[in-house]
Amino acid sequence: MLHFPEQEDIRLKRAPLTEVICQVRFPPILRIASERPAAFQEKVRAKLPQLEEEHGLAVLPIADNAMPSVQVQQAPPVYQFKAVDGNTTLTLAPDFYALSTTAYQHWADFWAMITLANSAVQDVYEPNYAVRIGLRYINEITFANTGLQEESRLRSLLRSDLLTFYNQGPWEQPLEMLNRLLLAGEQKRDRLTIRVGVKKGEGEEPVILLDFDYFQEGNIPFETLEAFCQRAHDTIYKAFRWALTDDGVFEPVPDEEM
Repeated sequence: MLHFPEQEDIRLKRAPLTEVICQVRFPPILRIASERPAAFQEKVRAKLPQLEEEHGLAVLPIADNAMPSVQVQQAPPVYQFKAVDGNTTLTLAPDFYALSTTAYQHWADFWAMITLANSAVQDVYEPNYAVRIGLRYINEITFANTGLQEESRLRSLLRSDLLTFYNQGPWEQPLEMLNRLLLAGEQKRDRLTIRVGVKKGEGEEPVILLDFDYFQEGNIPFETLEAFCQRAHDTIYKAFRWALTDDGVFEPVPDEEM
């Protein structure tokens, strides 16, 4: 069970979020693969008017004891419905839908878009249940969003125990590091994955990765989506604030500006 300290919800002017993703997987629906999603588009077109269609290739193994081989065939199409600014995308595939944004502002706004996506999928395709639901927040802490200029100061923004392996000798400043921690969540089937990393970005500037993925797997009724997403959001936010030693560098928004 997780016991991150309770935290007041504070908006940040320079939040380190690079992307927020909510994905819902369900048993494959052949109708999504076999027909163009015109009815689905009408449900979301007001908010997500741009449409892109992706066609990939699937490589399938062929069982042959004499000479194993593979078969390449056309993969089912994947549809992406995008906002005018291109920052928010709803992806529809035969076995999942996913909402992602690179311009996250507040949970209420993102939840409204999840609700829109889920309602459209339910109304048009009527999936029986979900097999995986996940909410993921990817943060990258950089010189640009902190105003700092030293890598050691950048790393000091995270709890030292999250970067223990990176800070150990005999090496000095490894080129890259990624640690993954899997934790039991708030309810029996809930899980939280925390990924912490250090890498080099553009111009060889350091980037601190702080990636939270809260998910549940199994036969999941769709009516539990709202409770799960709220639980996931609350846990991730508390985990993010717990992981930081100083969130003031991201410039909290004063109450009068919210």
